[in-house]
Amino acid sequence: MRLYREARAHDQVLRYVGTVESDGSCHVELGLYDANHAFARAKGTDNVVAFTTDRYRNQPLVIRGPGAGPEVTAGGVFADLLRLSAYLGARLS
Repeated sequence: MRLYREARAHDQVLRYVGTVESDGSCHVELGLYDANHAFARAKGTDNVVAFTTDRYRNQPLVIRGPGAGPEVTAGGVFADLLRLSAYLGARLS
């Protein structure tokens, strides 16, 4: 709740954002974003991807579009978990 109040006080929003680095490492974290940031403007099930590269270092290339929605996303995550379970040796019957 503290982070939410901090965001509101500074005209910011909270968004979960995943990052993939050039070395293959990745992480997801809850961050504060200014109201005019592309991540802050996402609504509902929108997906927003920002590419920061050597060419797009100062102004990332941003792609935004509709997401699949909660039902399709949940189904995809469940299917991925089943595949992972099978890969790790679980017997799915």
